[in-house]
Order: sequence, then C-alpha cells, then structure tokens
Amino acid sequence: MMDKDEGNRRLPTNEDTIGPYFPIPFCDEDRMDLTIHHQGLVFCPNGQRIILRGRLLDRHGMAANGALIEFWQPNAAGVYRTPATVDHPDIDPWFDGYARCRSANGTFALKTIKPGRSSEGERAPNITVTIFSDGISRIVTQIFFEDEPSNERDPLLLSLPPELRTRLMARHDGRQSDGTEVYVIDIIMAGDGETPFFDDLSS
Repeated sequence: MMDKDEGNRRLPTNEDTIGPYFPIPFCDEDRMDLTIHHQGLVFCPNGQRIILRGRLLDRHGMAANGALIEFWQPNAAGVYRTPATVDHPDIDPWFDGYARCRSANGTFALKTIKPGRSSEGERAPNITVTIFSDGISRIVTQIFFEDEPSNERDPLLLSLPPELRTRLMARHDGRQSDGTEVYVIDIIMAGDGETPFFDDLSS
C-alpha cells in the first residue's frame, strides 16, 4: 500500500563526488536554460535571448564524453552577480549568470541572455567556460561573439595572435521564430586547432 505522504517526497540526489545538491534549483533536470523559471528561483531576465550550441572535441576531432561544463557570465548590462555587485544599479535580480551541465557526448546547448560589455574596462561580451573531463582536472576559456565590434578592444583577445582569437568566436547561426539568436562554437581540447585555455578566469 502506498504511503499517504509518498507523493510529497523528493527523489534522492545523485550519489557522486559533487553532490548532494543545494539549493533546490540544482536538483532540476535542466539547469541549462537561464531564461526560464526554476523551482526556488524566479527568472524574468532582461536582454536578448540566445542559444549557445557547442561541441567539445579531442585531439582527433572526436567528441569528448563524460564532461562537466560550467558557464559564468554577466547580465545584459555587463554586470556579474557577485557579493561586490549586490547594490550595483544595473544588477538584474532575475539573472544569476551561472549554468552547468553534464555532457555524455560532448555537446551542449545553453539558453541564456547575450552578455553585455563589461561595465568596467573594455571587456567585450563573453561567457567563461570551465570544463572538467576524463584526464583533465580543470580547464578554462572564454567564448566571444563574432558580431561584436568591441572584440577589437578586448584586452584578452588583443593578447592573442589573430589566428588564435578566431578560435574563441561563436559564429552566428540564425534566428529562431521567437527572436532567439543562435550561436555555435567548437571547443577543441588538444592538438591542432586547440582552443586557447587560461590559468584562471573569473570574469
């Protein structure tokens, strides 16, 4: 006989080295859409909705499986949600800027708001990506958007040779019927055409 309270019980979180999950939103099946409401959070962010689609590839051009991918970005006004910006006039209370997913086949699709130019300095719109995978403890890079004029002044991009800058560019790949812009990128983890990675990037 079913316990009368069974319908109100939550499923246990995964038993692995990065659980249990807290707060409740990290229990969601889908934390890869920053444009919608998640249980425990309220989302109605400002800005242009985008989908960033990507592939993680190894040195042989094959999909890198078993990856955990984290994304960190500012809001549409270029402001990161941190303790230091809690009173910032341009903080978006409905956008936290953090997403993560497990990818079994090396692909990802992040629904989010297109980040704005940094409110301090000359940083072009970008999304920081941190990757954990088999044989790799942690690698970090940043994804930029090919149609942004401010790329020409971004200090990180200017620190790289031109041929390496293009490897950080997400290409525009059309617009959905609801106005969502689509961008695509391949992140090559090693070998010829390797994506530039950095010791650490927090913004």
